Amino acid sequence: MVSPWLSDVSLSLPINDRFESREVSLIEALETLSEKEIHLLLRSGESHNDYIKRRLPEHVHVQEIDGLHAKAVVSDSFVYLGSANITRGGLTLNRELCEVIENEYGSATEYVKLTLDLTV
Repeated sequence: MVSPWLSDVSLSLPINDRFESREVSLIEALETLSEKEIHLLLRSGESHNDYIKRRLPEHVHVQEIDGLHAKAVVSDSFVYLGSANITRGGLTLNRELCEVIENEYGSATEYVKLTLDLTV
């Protein structure tokens, strides 16, 4: 996940076998995905991110990057690209533009490396 600012946003998930409820917080989702290697790329020096960083599960890796402005949620299969920060305002209040595309690189790590020139 790549976002200059990150909040414990509410997620509306499709029906699935993994989560008891379709409505979960980002922290709850990350806790449930404990077997996954998860990387969060955030803008360095932003106090807004302190709240969520203190609450992240241990298996979530945080990398802070100077001047980060990109926003994406990347999986091995799909990529959500857009103008929205992963915050309440970015996802629900502001008028933002996003697109979901197939990850042609086959892995989240390769996508981030080759399109954003970032190493996780």
